[in-house]
Amino acid sequence: MPPGDVYQLGEFRVDSQQRLLFRNGEIVPLTPKAFETLLVLVKNHGHVVNKDTLLKTIWPDSFVEEGSLASNVSLLRRVLEDGFVGRECIETIPKRGYRLVATVSPVQLGATAETADAIDLHHPRLKSKNRVSTPTALTWLAVVVLASGYSMWLRFHSRPVPTGRRIMLAVLPVENLTGIPEREYISDGMTEEMVAQLGSVNPSQLGVIARTSSMAYKNTHKTVSQIGRELGVDYVLESSLRGTSGQLNITTQLIRTSDQTHVWAKVYDRTASDILVVQDEVARAVSHEIRVSLLPDAEARQAVVAAVNPAAYDAYLKGRYYWNQRTREGMTAAVGYFEQAIQKDPNFAPGYTGLSDSYQIMAMWSQLGLQDGFTRARAAVEKALALDDGLAEAHTSLASIKESYDWDWRGAEAEYKRALDLNPNYATAHHWYAEFLAGQARFEQADSEIRKALELDPISPVIATTLGEMFCRTGDYDNAVKQYQKILQIYPAYPQANYLLAQAYARMGKYEEAVAQIERAIAGPNLNPGWASATRAYAAAISGRRQEAQRLLPRVRRETDPQYLDYMLATIYAALGEKDEAFASLERSRRLHDVTLLLVQADYRLDNLRPDPRFRDFLHHLNL
Repeated sequence: MPPGDVYQLGEFRVDSQQRLLFRNGEIVPLTPKAFETLLVLVKNHGHVVNKDTLLKTIWPDSFVEEGSLASNVSLLRRVLEDGFVGRECIETIPKRGYRLVATVSPVQLGATAETADAIDLHHPRLKSKNRVSTPTALTWLAVVVLASGYSMWLRFHSRPVPTGRRIMLAVLPVENLTGIPEREYISDGMTEEMVAQLGSVNPSQLGVIARTSSMAYKNTHKTVSQIGRELGVDYVLESSLRGTSGQLNITTQLIRTSDQTHVWAKVYDRTASDILVVQDEVARAVSHEIRVSLLPDAEARQAVVAAVNPAAYDAYLKGRYYWNQRTREGMTAAVGYFEQAIQKDPNFAPGYTGLSDSYQIMAMWSQLGLQDGFTRARAAVEKALALDDGLAEAHTSLASIKESYDWDWRGAEAEYKRALDLNPNYATAHHWYAEFLAGQARFEQADSEIRKALELDPISPVIATTLGEMFCRTGDYDNAVKQYQKILQIYPAYPQANYLLAQAYARMGKYEEAVAQIERAIAGPNLNPGWASATRAYAAAISGRRQEAQRLLPRVRRETDPQYLDYMLATIYAALGEKDEAFASLERSRRLHDVTLLLVQADYRLDNLRPDPRFRDFLHHLNL
């Protein structure tokens, strides 16, 4: 097709200069990345565009999973289907990519001005009650305002234009400029709390990127435009912390990523005890500036937060700072600070939730006995919910206990759903619920939830790895390998992705590649000897190398945490075809109440056992 700036697609017109899609003269709202996807398909209409090509074109120099591309294509299909009733516009080519099959025609360049003149912001058809403000709407305003000679008015007095999608916001790490390293926990805690508060403002209209992805930009030198592209957000919130021992100066500014315009900025001079109040003010100011109305229950929650004991909150921030380090030493320190928070304010519900989360991890890491750890975790979260039943984090924590320790599947699912009703922007709830659904072999629902988690936390290696596991569980090893490789490009030493990639290679019959991957993991700084030896033994077993697998078994027993040993052995024996030994290992694992048994119903490593009637009996013992 000859090169051009404007393309006709049935009733639709694609304007590559203005980055706009029109239908019969009216603007059709699209996210920036969805428009870029459409433009690539339009320029290559009739030809297959490979997924890798699309990913590299739309997200250059960024780690993005294929789910984001699939979401864009799904959105485009919904938008275009009204104009092509009964006809497919975008064809999926399995394992390759997509092809635009609708007829496309280039339009003479003079038509662009005609289209721009036709836009009327006061036209009744543009005043849909189902649309809310988005950053791309400001671009539409520019078309009209510049034509009328009001460019300065646009910069300082822009009004929202209704559209139909959520605004996406990233809260960047609060920069500690006090010169006092000990204040780092305050800046990190402020970041986490602003993410939480803004995430509950109006989840149907405002999506907030999760803390783990935001914190990846701590001390970064990337531009706002780069961050916007990598995270797929419309706005970023930048903040810095200055001050002395008793006085804090907090500067916060909201920046539009499309043109790096400073939409709003404010400086707060407060005493150190006013941190929580400042965060509340920032959340309200930002929600106002991006034209999002607070929900009534969000208003009520903010009123409760403002009444928190400052000393308790200070200890809580320190607890989360150490909890997020995910080390044994950090977890012990976190428990101490969460206990301090509760001592200073016995009615501070988040402190109990922090304790519950810490005890669960300590139990899984064998820092506490399994029963002791989960008993403490349950008592703490039940206290949190008694104080505040509206905490999404607490319901997620309780769901994890019901799933991991009680094997109460219905109760766990109810708690996950409750958490997501309270805060649909809570990426951890989406992630853990996805893992729950996958464990129940409900893969379609699990896929939906893990992609929601990735949208909110796009560079989390943990969530991205879970997507790879789901590919494996459905037998899609090719996509699993691609997913793990993408993760390891950014996080080369991430152990779970290394070992899972080795397992995927083994399932594909690529034993040499599996061994090479295990060797890379062993050479890294995060070696887990038990995982390494067990993965190698499994790879040998599934590849038909019985003698090598059996030779490795004593090493597996010696190096693996006793809490997880029997389940590891079950996967190896299943691959060897030694079913009696596999079922005996599973039964020992059940008696130890191994939390790994959450995987059993959907674990592809146990496929050899499924036809055996004993497998159904075993699931029955787990209430599955």
